[in-house]
Amino acid sequence: MQALDFFTENESLLSALAALAVIVGFFATAGKNFIARMSKPAKPGSLSERLTLAELSAPSPHTINYGNSGGINIAYSVFGKENPTLIVTPGIISNLHVSSNLPPIKDSMDGLARFAKVINFDKRGQGLSDPTSSVATMEDRVSDIECVADASGSDSFFLMGISEGGPMSIKYAVENPHRVRGLILFGTTPKFSRSDDFPMGFSNKTLDGLAESWGRGNGRHILFPSISAETIDDETYRGFEKLLADKRSMIQIVEYMKTLDVRPLLSKITCPTLIVHFTGDLAVPIRMGRFLHSNIPNSEFIELDGVDHCDLARSRNGVASIKAFIESVGY
Repeated sequence: MQALDFFTENESLLSALAALAVIVGFFATAGKNFIARMSKPAKPGSLSERLTLAELSAPSPHTINYGNSGGINIAYSVFGKENPTLIVTPGIISNLHVSSNLPPIKDSMDGLARFAKVINFDKRGQGLSDPTSSVATMEDRVSDIECVADASGSDSFFLMGISEGGPMSIKYAVENPHRVRGLILFGTTPKFSRSDDFPMGFSNKTLDGLAESWGRGNGRHILFPSISAETIDDETYRGFEKLLADKRSMIQIVEYMKTLDVRPLLSKITCPTLIVHFTGDLAVPIRMGRFLHSNIPNSEFIELDGVDHCDLARSRNGVASIKAFIESVGY
């Protein structure tokens, strides 16, 4: 009953069951059809051109720069307006080439770049940054943000944490209030794993299922529901997952996610904070975003319609809400 209570409180039972089913790899065809109908593009035909794996992995149009973080080279790119500066910490897996070609991420970043200087980077051990023999610690992740800020000459900036990038962004903001003008938390949570004092989290079995099913393409309907099979077919999507990370790396990342818990830091955030979350997010349920809002002093919460996890560009108010927040804070 505890699990059922978790599913039904603040969210529909169907959405919660769908999220868990996809992660562990048992998403039924009926469920796929339902999600496809729920996530029809806001602009019909905008994602109709089929992408190949070669196109998804093509070099980024943005110059790749490098900063050094404790002997590890961290890759980052800069594009968009001159001011304000927005440093984006990526989700679970990042690759600057792929993110420049994958519609949900590319379109979202392009939307932000219309009014800000956007700085994206690959976390150590991922994408174009140096590989590592083991998964990074939270302290490593925070030092990577510092490295990118220093290397790009960003003394004062807005910091945006997406999904798994949220906790590291929270920690950095608390430890560096003199540099972070505003914090934006998008589709994220302070803790991923379930515990007695955090029953809304995911069970270890569910998190392990994410790693075990990686490379099979089971996660597309929770991570990228706005991408249709007409845009990226199943075979290409499976190749896309394998391109980003192998199963061993995913197991390491999931083990790292199990350790994350920045709840004690939430009350210590002093900078203006905006929390953005899709109502039907199947990867990180919206109740986790509401938890952030309830525990971060003077934070603002924007609930977007849809079942997307990270596709701001396909929301009527996604990019606009971030622009309005930054303008309200000032730079």
